Amino acid sequence: MGGSGQGRQVGATSTGGPGGQTDQIEHRGRGVRLLGAAGASAAAFHLLPSALALGTWTSLRRAPGGLCHWRLARAESGSDGERGRSIALTFDDGPSEDSTPHILDRLDRLGLSATFFCLGSMVDCSPELVGEIARRGHSIATHGYSHEPHLLRSPLWVTRDLAAAKGSMATAGAGVRWFRPPYGVVSGTTILASRRLGMGIVLWSAWGREWADPEPRAVAERICRRLEPGAIVLLHDADSTSPPGTWKVTFEALGHIADEIHARGLETVSVDALADSPA
Repeated sequence: MGGSGQGRQVGATSTGGPGGQTDQIEHRGRGVRLLGAAGASAAAFHLLPSALALGTWTSLRRAPGGLCHWRLARAESGSDGERGRSIALTFDDGPSEDSTPHILDRLDRLGLSATFFCLGSMVDCSPELVGEIARRGHSIATHGYSHEPHLLRSPLWVTRDLAAAKGSMATAGAGVRWFRPPYGVVSGTTILASRRLGMGIVLWSAWGREWADPEPRAVAERICRRLEPGAIVLLHDADSTSPPGTWKVTFEALGHIADEIHARGLETVSVDALADSPA
């Protein structure tokens, strides 16, 4: 009797063991697939928004859902019903005591208004310049705290960087509604963190690339080729992330750009027009 019991036990083990192993393998396989799908989803969430940079080369004004803006929401209409003639001049990477005051003086002489996308790290060095920019009649926005591409940084880093940038602006006495990510690179966290902090994302439709071209007239011509009602123009008022002397190229190019703005009957407005004008 003991022998037959032992036989039944061995038989149960021999038939049940492989089946149990198969179940375990299938279970582990499902786990690996789920982890793979989760990883792919996280990667897509992080990377896919970077395609928004391509909007610069289209005629779109903003991304669906207002994820970001490349142009003013709508060029305002004049009293005679004609299409408005507004554009927005914007400056990145400042403020700097070595260059921003010169850019401000140049804008005053040319009769132009602008929006300055300030780096939090630069604001901490020259907080009084934030007040001077506003006193001259220009708008303040943020370019983040550190000039690092968000695709190469963790979600936690991006969130902390944006919070630090807004904190620096607040300490300098400026509230901000708009954020331009460094290099125009947008990640999923860029969108979530900026919205959580109450800021919209602004890119551009025309840029001078003055950090790569030392010829002011060539910079101006590059911008003027894309100068149209609703355009958001990108320039730089500091050399903090550019080769030395970049701001001087901007300074000289502004004269040519202003001539074209006036010749075309355009006017410069703040990027706040993004919120104040209907889409």
